[in-house]
Amino acid sequence: TTPPPAPGLRRAFIQIGIFSVENNALGTADRLRSAGILPTVLTQTSQDRTFWRVIIGPTTSENERSELLSQVNSQGFEDAYFVTN
Repeated sequence: TTPPPAPGLRRAFIQIGIFSVENNALGTADRLRSAGILPTVLTQTSQDRTFWRVIIGPTTSENERSELLSQVNSQGFEDAYFVTN
């Protein structure tokens, strides 16, 4: 099972991107997996539009979160940022 986020860590997830095309989100997730990073693809809807978010986490410490962000950035995802979920 996924460990819970660290107590007090407000933004325990890293968002890689939001995609309007599911295959683009899945391709991004595959690319991350091939680099040893385990993402989650979430299907969401807003204003009758479906979109896909690729996130990583939850992280269990600030150090883990920072290390994962560095790994993600080194894979070319320089716009990734911390989110609450």
